[in-house]
Amino acid sequence: MENDEFNLFESVIHITEERDKKSLEKALIASLSDFIHFDELILLRITRNTDLEYLEVAGGIPKMAYKEKLKLIPCEYGEPRVEPDNGIHLCIKSSDLVSEDSNDQTRTLWPIIVNKMKIGILDVYGHHRTPDTEKLIRGFIRIYSNFLAILDDNEHDTLTGLLNRKTFDVQLSELLANSIDEQTDDTTTEKERRAAKYNEYHWVGMLDIDHFKSINDKFGHMYGDEVLLLFANLMEKTFRSSDLLFRYGGEEFVVVLSPASESDAMQVFERFRHKLELFEFPQVGRVTVSVGIIKIDSREHPSIVLERADQALYYAKEHGRNQICSYHELINAGLLKVRHIESDIELF
Repeated sequence: MENDEFNLFESVIHITEERDKKSLEKALIASLSDFIHFDELILLRITRNTDLEYLEVAGGIPKMAYKEKLKLIPCEYGEPRVEPDNGIHLCIKSSDLVSEDSNDQTRTLWPIIVNKMKIGILDVYGHHRTPDTEKLIRGFIRIYSNFLAILDDNEHDTLTGLLNRKTFDVQLSELLANSIDEQTDDTTTEKERRAAKYNEYHWVGMLDIDHFKSINDKFGHMYGDEVLLLFANLMEKTFRSSDLLFRYGGEEFVVVLSPASESDAMQVFERFRHKLELFEFPQVGRVTVSVGIIKIDSREHPSIVLERADQALYYAKEHGRNQICSYHELINAGLLKVRHIESDIELF
């Protein structure tokens, strides 16, 4: 008994050690697998992007259990998406546990709620429910939900609701690390093979609102904050649900695009630039943006990727503003020079 209590204590520690959502999801799945018996377990994530809401597979045991148990929705980017069935619909609607029997196997669905919002579902198959295991699962979900609420507050910018700079630094480092793993992993996914075949990469875009200081000086910081908030709202409506949006600081924003060719990446950013140019801000009127973009290269350090996107951004600002400049195009055209870094010293 004492050993079980110690192991439970260790699992709780493991969950609260994690500092990002995906690691937290993995910790929840691992902790549950240590204490309950089941045939299959699937953790579903409810993802919201403006008016769009859908279910993604966050993980499971076995890893590919979702393919057999759930109906998938074809999607080009992001995690596998799931079409909600009757059990999932009922779990979301009731905000409570749902249990059903079919094909000699019991299925139990548990809603995951954070700050009064449903953010996921734990879908368990072949589990024999008892009062003790039910309390245990509810306890793990509560610990997970409470800690997720803390992470969520720490990851987002308080004004715009976009992800913040600290989160961007973590996400970019992870993206580069995962790119390296994919290159050395024999189990490359179909999406990864497609991206390689069509020369598609993740892209980082740095966006800076033109003449923002003059907006604050002329209209005051209250209207300046309104511009930032509406700018962020327009980003959420324009970019794809699989793209990551950040407020980097002040009037600077960052977008990490899902895999795309350079021409497609330029089109995505151009669509946003054009929509912004036509948007009427209360009192302020029209606002424009300058953008610098760069392909994410797994061989480069995160600081180099960001520095080069910044170079492209400031070229755009210094040569007319209200435009998008690609670092690679500027280098190829001889308009920028590559900065080589050796022993932390930049050589020009």
